[in-house]
Parts: sequence; C-alpha cells; structure tokens
Amino acid sequence: MDNQDLEVFDDGDFNNEAPRKRPAFITVLAILSWVYVAIGLLSAVFNSLSSEEKQLEQIDQAIAIYDDMDDVPFLQDSIEVLEASKDNLRISNLGNLIFLLIEGIAVFMMFNLKRNGFWLYTLAQVGIVALMIYVMPFPNLISTLTLVVTLFLVLLFEVLYAVNLKHMKA
Repeated sequence: MDNQDLEVFDDGDFNNEAPRKRPAFITVLAILSWVYVAIGLLSAVFNSLSSEEKQLEQIDQAIAIYDDMDDVPFLQDSIEVLEASKDNLRISNLGNLIFLLIEGIAVFMMFNLKRNGFWLYTLAQVGIVALMIYVMPFPNLISTLTLVVTLFLVLLFEVLYAVNLKHMKA
C-alpha cells in the first residue's frame, strides 16, 4: 500500500466543461451596449411621461423655427423628417421602447455567455432598422444619412459580438 497511488476524484474530473471566463472584450461591448440602451430607455421613458400633445407641440415649434430660416442646406429634408416623426410619434416611441428592452435583455444574456442572446440582439437590431425605415421619409438625405450611420453601427456591433460567439455556449 505504500507505493500504490490512490485515485482521488475531484468534481472537475466529472465536469467536462471548465467554468467559462468572460473575455474582457465582451465586457466592454456589453457596457457600451448598456450605455446606449440606458440613454434610449431614458429618452423613451421621458417621452412616455410627457403628453403626446406636448411632444407634437415641440415638433411644431421646431418646424416653425425651420420655416423662418432661409438658405439653410437640407432645410426641406429636415422639415420632412420632423413631419414624419410627428405623424409616427406613437409607433416610434413604442417601437423604440420595445426594441431597446429586447436589446438590453439580449446584451445581458451575452454578458452571461449565452449564445441565444446574440440571436435576440440581432432580432432587436433588425427591428430598430425596420422601424426607422417605416417611420422616416424616403428619399430624403437626412433620413438616408441617419439610416446609413445606424446600419454602420448595427453591423459593427453585430460583427464584434459574432467574433465572440466562440466564447458563448448554447
């Protein structure tokens, strides 16, 4: 018995998966995403707390300011965007709130290294872009530029999260 090796069983021997350590990059992406979601949700909450009439009045005031200006580049495009936001105020506010909540949940899931969070995040991003296309007037330079910037940021974060899918489990 002196030279015999005794087998010692640790819990780690039975567990085929070692505990996953969250990469720092996923943490950074999640924090950036949560900042975006927090700002968007605060805006959505303030819009929900203010009356629809007050919001429409603010948009009308902005349109009136633009109407008083002369020789401002893209003035008509800006007025069209404001009028479209006025016409789609309720849809825009509710859609933004829903898709931001979905995005926040999805980021939390990815922060916890759950792969399904990526697909939920993708769904939220597609929803946000679809909502923009639905409520903004096209063809319009301001709307097009807004959509291009949004698409760039959406694709950038989608790729960055997709690169980290290897760290996530199903």
